[in-house]
Amino acid sequence: MGEHQNRMGGFSGHRLSRRAAIQALGAAGMAAVSCGTLRASALEELSRHRIQQVIGFHVAAPRPKFVGKNSHLGDHGDQTHDDVLILTTDQGARGFGSGRLEPDSAKKLLGQPVSSLWTDGAGSTGLLGRSDHPLFDLVGKILGKPAWSLIGDQGTRAVPVYDGSIYFNDLIPGREKNGVAGLVAEVEQGIERGFRAFKIKVGRGHKWMPKAEGFARDIEVVSAIRKHVGPGIRLMVDGNNGFTLEEATRWLNAVGENDLFFVEEMFPESIADDTAFRTYIRSKGWKTLVADGESAGDVEYFDPYLRAGCIDVVQPDVRALGLSLEWAMSRRIAELQPSARLAPHNWGSHLGGFMQLLLGRALPNFLMAEIDWSRCDLFDSSTFQWADGKVTVPDTPGCGLVLNEDLFQSKYAEKAMKFQAS
Repeated sequence: MGEHQNRMGGFSGHRLSRRAAIQALGAAGMAAVSCGTLRASALEELSRHRIQQVIGFHVAAPRPKFVGKNSHLGDHGDQTHDDVLILTTDQGARGFGSGRLEPDSAKKLLGQPVSSLWTDGAGSTGLLGRSDHPLFDLVGKILGKPAWSLIGDQGTRAVPVYDGSIYFNDLIPGREKNGVAGLVAEVEQGIERGFRAFKIKVGRGHKWMPKAEGFARDIEVVSAIRKHVGPGIRLMVDGNNGFTLEEATRWLNAVGENDLFFVEEMFPESIADDTAFRTYIRSKGWKTLVADGESAGDVEYFDPYLRAGCIDVVQPDVRALGLSLEWAMSRRIAELQPSARLAPHNWGSHLGGFMQLLLGRALPNFLMAEIDWSRCDLFDSSTFQWADGKVTVPDTPGCGLVLNEDLFQSKYAEKAMKFQAS
């Protein structure tokens, strides 16, 4: 990625140094991977590696702007936050990524063969649970394979992404005078960074404005942004359950001509209401998709919705489920409602965006990745190529990120949780 693309992408920290490139390659025990299935020799290689060290710490990364309210919650601030795990084996392989373990669970990992943490065709099992991002990185590096290939090779090399940060910044004290124009300016800044799709928060009348005024402001915001960006930019809206079914239908009728790609969490989900909402949208001849499910805690939660065919975009949170369960979610969608698509929720996380990109590269029914824009020099992401609203996922072993070792030692190592096998 060239300097201009680095600046636009915002994912990137430093370019890969020779040392960093060697770290990214890891201990390469080459083994073929096809559709998430490993050869016996690869599983044997994993059994040779035992967890020698577990490190856990927290990272805050600055956003380029302050993010305000949504329909239910107050200001979201100017940082993303991630818990990070580093797993090192007795053979010198190391993987890192989003994840958190209690001390007792971290201690139990010590001495465990990596093969005991991994189930062929399913991913993480056992002690790591849903904190599996570092395990995918570790397994990929041990086998000399990109982490996405452990899941499959049926997605797109360049994964569509969207900016999910268009909140109620028109309601921040001192910024009211900027009004709708300030939100239009935020979208323009996002376009300059490389985004070609934006999710706009709506539902001001639920809590922060008189209902009728908030309803009208939401319409004004979406209409103004669409007028500014033209037809070539995808727009979505997210109500965070700030409407009733009747209000959502009436609101959508008022803005339907603005060509919304999907509408998310307009009201608390139920099969009856989602079915009625989707039926109304289709009756109007609109192609707008119905998206929901970011609060779901398990794959099975979606089964009745998929069987009923009442949601088009399934959105379990990427950190809440982890990569393995998102993989399982993709299979469940294919089985129960093949026309639906997976677009995991990601907010408040720098690393969550990279987790989604791996899924987008691997899965055939992945729709697009939600990016909460922030910059973190601890993670070198220069192998991820950003262009025209898409991010190309690299073929480097592991998850594609490289840890800035000097920054880790100087800023995070001293306060990190650390357990070492004897």
